[in-house]
Formats: sequence, structure tokens, C-alpha cells
Amino acid sequence: MAKNEDSLEIQNLSNAMRCFERISNLLALLLVTGKPQPEQISLLNAAGYSSSEIARLIGTTPNTVSVTLSQSRRGKAKRKKR
Repeated sequence: MAKNEDSLEIQNLSNAMRCFERISNLLALLLVTGKPQPEQISLLNAAGYSSSEIARLIGTTPNTVSVTLSQSRRGKAKRKKR
């Protein structure tokens, strides 16, 4: 019987993690809605989302996200040199 209880507990934890992920994704989308795409990408990156996660959330490709982040970093580096 303990094996069934362990299986049920694992299933409950898995369901809870999926719910948590959905909630955090919804909150992330609320944070960036209405902002320009580069700002959305920057904010989501700062919140710890990976390029592929950001791409999925805002409807673009991981490559677009990576390029945008790279351009953002280069732009900040140029401003610091001035």
C-alpha cells in the first residue's frame, strides 16, 4: 500500500509543479504585455527565463531572443565606454 501512496504523492507533486509553471508564465506575460519586444525579452531574461522559454512565451524564435539579448549587451557596453 505504501507504494501506491508514494505514487500518488509523486503525481500530486507533479501536478503542483505544472500549476506553478503555468502561474509563473502567466505572471511573466502580464509583466511584459504591451511592451516592445526587446524590452519583453530583457525583462524575461532578467527573471531567469531561458531563450527557448522566452521565445515560447512571446511567440518568436530562440534565435531572435539570443540576437536581441546580444545586441542589448553590446549596446550597454558601448554606452559604458563613453
